[in-house]
Amino acid sequence: MKKSTIFIMVLILPVILTGQELQMTFSATGAASKVDSLMAINLRTNQSVTMPGGDTLILNYVAGVDEKNIPEKKGFIFPNPFNDQSTFTVTAQEAQTGVIRLYSLSGQMLAQAEVAIKAGKQSFGFTVSKSGVYLIVLMAGRTSVSSKAVCVATQETANMITSNGITNTNSQGGLKQAKINSLTYTTGDIIYYRCRGGVHTTIVTDIPDASKNYTVNFSRCIDTTGRSYPTVVIGNQIWMAENLAYLPKVSTSDTGSETMKYYYVYGYEDTLVTPARNTLNYRKYGVLYNWPAAINSTGSSKNHKGITRGACPAGWHLPGDDEWKTLETFLGMTQEDADTMNYRLSGSVGEKLKSTWDWTGTSKSNLSGFTSLATGYRSTDNGFRDSANVSLYWSSTVIDTLAIFRGLENSNAGVMRFKTLKSHGMSVRCVKDL
Repeated sequence: MKKSTIFIMVLILPVILTGQELQMTFSATGAASKVDSLMAINLRTNQSVTMPGGDTLILNYVAGVDEKNIPEKKGFIFPNPFNDQSTFTVTAQEAQTGVIRLYSLSGQMLAQAEVAIKAGKQSFGFTVSKSGVYLIVLMAGRTSVSSKAVCVATQETANMITSNGITNTNSQGGLKQAKINSLTYTTGDIIYYRCRGGVHTTIVTDIPDASKNYTVNFSRCIDTTGRSYPTVVIGNQIWMAENLAYLPKVSTSDTGSETMKYYYVYGYEDTLVTPARNTLNYRKYGVLYNWPAAINSTGSSKNHKGITRGACPAGWHLPGDDEWKTLETFLGMTQEDADTMNYRLSGSVGEKLKSTWDWTGTSKSNLSGFTSLATGYRSTDNGFRDSANVSLYWSSTVIDTLAIFRGLENSNAGVMRFKTLKSHGMSVRCVKDL
């Protein structure tokens, strides 16, 4: 009976090699016939990968690595400690194929290479980008060889499996640098997918627990200037996943009105549109609108179904108060809270709406894919307020003479619902006509 292949130098690290590998694929529906490209981000670790939409994304389960639990073993890596680069040596009894991977101690995979292993003793080079402790893991079938590597100095080279050297003159090994279309994850991690098909972009979020194919629903969302906005499906609604940036004119923060349309770019105190569009705040946060501008009160205010389109692109409209409630209750808010004028905390809905990269507080997960940023607003007291701490959104609904809005804050996981003067400058998110 043929014996299975055995590596002579074996050091098993089950804490990182749990063996659960998920395969994620992507297909398209709606305004695009295929997913051209996508960026996947683990929102807990911020590890990301950009890849063609037709490729398969591999999610490698990692429970985390505790350095004190990594056994010491001499002789696998030489030199060790090292500067920039070192060599990983293994001995196999017979030929086979495998994969070498370079991990950080947090479990993030930094580089990988496909290898053709021949019988005998052979070595593989690797480089790292910064000083620290790493794991080198060679996997072939059900067998793994691992070792800890310590880099004490570097010239900021790339993380890479660089080369292989053969110490047995009668055997030849092979190395093919492999593109890493993979992320590491652990139980409960949220994976954010930014999928592009033609000019259209759709956001998908998920907590993975099995291999699957995502059918990405692309929606046309293009304003009159030709700008295309990313969208996200939340329940039975489709929302813009970015703030509206339509800017026909711009005003300084010390001017405003309850009845005339005003447009602002946070921090910009001039009236020239082109320079305003070139600012970082415009590119990142879009435009702040007073309510007449958001509702587009002197323009075409209704679509063919009688819904208030406002400043939104064709096929989209400014959400009413009830549509905001539909979003909130789908994400876990109680109906009682949804109907209340106050800070509503049930369901931690604000946490699910906030991006993980633009808020300093801890209540942020972006589970919904809504990707709210900490935009700030234009106050009726004249001036911009609370950038990095608050985000406010208009609704199309008015009670008496006051407009209803929604707000998120850094300090909590809830959503505020209040009514206010129409002269405030707030962000706009549009919802797709159904």
